[in-house]
Amino acid sequence: MPISIDYEAAQEVLLEAVTIAKSDTRLPVEWKSHARAVFELEAKTWTPAFATLLLAKATDDRIDTMSLKAEEGNAEAYSARGLCHKVLVPAAVEHNFSIRNTGREPLNNQPFFRYDRIDKIDRVRRPADKEYFVAVVEQANKLTGRLALQALAAFVREAFSVTAAAQKVVVKTNGLTAHGVRIAVEDFLRIDARDRPHRLQAFAAACLDLLYEDVKTRRINDPSRDLPGDVHALLGGTVAVAMEVRGKAVTASDLSTFAQACEAAGLNRGVMFVDAPQQIRLEIHVGINNHSRITQVAAFTSAARLLGDALLWANSPLENAIDSFSKAFLVRLREIEVTLPTLQEWSRAVAVAQGR
Repeated sequence: MPISIDYEAAQEVLLEAVTIAKSDTRLPVEWKSHARAVFELEAKTWTPAFATLLLAKATDDRIDTMSLKAEEGNAEAYSARGLCHKVLVPAAVEHNFSIRNTGREPLNNQPFFRYDRIDKIDRVRRPADKEYFVAVVEQANKLTGRLALQALAAFVREAFSVTAAAQKVVVKTNGLTAHGVRIAVEDFLRIDARDRPHRLQAFAAACLDLLYEDVKTRRINDPSRDLPGDVHALLGGTVAVAMEVRGKAVTASDLSTFAQACEAAGLNRGVMFVDAPQQIRLEIHVGINNHSRITQVAAFTSAARLLGDALLWANSPLENAIDSFSKAFLVRLREIEVTLPTLQEWSRAVAVAQGR
């Protein structure tokens, strides 16, 4: 029989790790180094996976840290996804430490939910990151419960530092003009920018923030997706606008498919936002009338066009709208879990563009 981890016991263990992390207790240098390295891996999901396996080992050192699912016939397996969802995520929110994911189930994505063991994962963008992670997991498997607690505390201490550093990043818009903010955006969204899909989605949300009070973003590659669009503006709890965000060129057929998906989902307004080289000009508006309702879809084929319209129709003076957008973009970048260097880059882009 696989191991069923006591979630209440795990909560106590994690609370102890938080207490140790906040103290001046000396922690193993090796695990401090691993925690720092895991935060720098390209795929964010390695981070909650790392914290989860250390928490599991510290709670019950019989477990096999390489396991992901509680499989019958494996007496050392456990459910990493359940422990992460039930214990780690709520604690990260309550105590305000980073696990690089803000979703309810960080391990419910590719490639983790497809595999039973970490060392069986084979579809990764950076094989070197996976090889490093597997080596760390093998080291963790040799830890006793007490040593695993120290390793977990080392992770939490680093997680507190990551959160604190991100919260220190600010945007100052003194002297920033509409032309200047456009320059800052175009530089920040350049085609070779790291984590560009996240930047584009945060940008789209920040533009809608100028027009709507309630804007929600979806997690990128969300497997539970049930509505078209990556960003949604809501009125009275109902989706008023669904925006699809693309960083690669699309065709008129792609726009029509999105329009049909909006119509099928009962959405009256949709926006296709594309910022990509060689993007062809798309029809500004596409309408679908099924005799019972009309679905209207607009296309914006550059960040500059979307930003320009958002600033034009914002419900505040232009100077205030520029300030609101710049700060909302920073908030949305944090929300979508970009790295600290990316946050700092947006702050610098705004500073450089002032007075232009």
